[in-house]
Amino acid sequence: MATARQPRRRGTIALLAVLGLAAIAATLLALRGRALDRPAEHSPGYHLDPTELAALEVGEAGPGVRILCYHYFRPGFDPGYLLRVAGAVILGMPTLGPQEFWTTPIGQFERHLRYFRDAGVAVLSLDEIAERQARGEPLPDPAVVITIDDADRSVYELAWPLLQQYGVRAHLFVPTSRVGGRWSGIHVCDWTELREMADSGTILVGSHTHDLHYKVGTDLGRQPVFWNPDRIDAAAHGGLRRTLRELAPDAVDAAGDGSAGADLAALDDPVAADLLLSRRLVERHTGHPCRWLAWPYGFGSGALDRTAARAGFAGTLSLRPVVVMDATPTWHLGRFALTAKTTPQDVAALFPAAGER
Repeated sequence: MATARQPRRRGTIALLAVLGLAAIAATLLALRGRALDRPAEHSPGYHLDPTELAALEVGEAGPGVRILCYHYFRPGFDPGYLLRVAGAVILGMPTLGPQEFWTTPIGQFERHLRYFRDAGVAVLSLDEIAERQARGEPLPDPAVVITIDDADRSVYELAWPLLQQYGVRAHLFVPTSRVGGRWSGIHVCDWTELREMADSGTILVGSHTHDLHYKVGTDLGRQPVFWNPDRIDAAAHGGLRRTLRELAPDAVDAAGDGSAGADLAALDDPVAADLLLSRRLVERHTGHPCRWLAWPYGFGSGALDRTAARAGFAGTLSLRPVVVMDATPTWHLGRFALTAKTTPQDVAALFPAAGER
């Protein structure tokens, strides 16, 4: 027995050594003197979420709804990508740039959807959570909300068909100033694609702000610009106000609550102006309500959430990895970020109440 085991063990060790050396080589080639997870200013990926925002630790072991946050999708694996993932997962090396780090292979995404179905995990929308809370009804357990940030075209091409196939909905958060263009290395869906997905009822389009997905230098380091509204360009703010006034006469009140007639006098606040324009653009171009806002870079504040409420949003989302309970407010809801390093076991561990049916 020992003799039979030795060649197998040597083969395993050799394979791991080859993978390790290949990952190191790929890292050295890709790094070229700098870490991939901190791209240079103005380079692809610079304005995307930094990799340190990712966390899957379960903040509360008890019942509650888990809100998952995806970003981008890819059709499959190739040898180079596998090596970079191995370098990141096995060796902890910075072999993945921001876009690859936040990318989920579509086969893995389908495994997640299949797991939710087979393990009896209810897939809810944020509106269903808010409605149940308003009626005083307990939230189901286990349950999940699927959210996707940035509206990369891979959602339209890869993820949306699977959501339709499995009959579940997802929230898609769009940086509206980037619609239909290339931004920081990704290709954002255009309004025709967003309308098609929204009309299907499978995609619920929300805001990822209009043009606040970037950082500025401060005495405390680089911070999201909406934390420092005095750093928002005055000319850009003026442009937001003009566009809003042009939209006001025919703004779509898709929510049916009169929110399209929001007081334009409040637009002296550049963050409020940005958020209101983003919401109105989504409603105008999709014909559907835009009720939810995901803060770029994962976090806002109480004051910023109040600004979002003034702009007509029903709630906001963060990247704080905690569950949603029956009495959790709809402001700064926590989410669990999924990345290229997330395994099916990581996803299953988020739902201790689930079981194969």
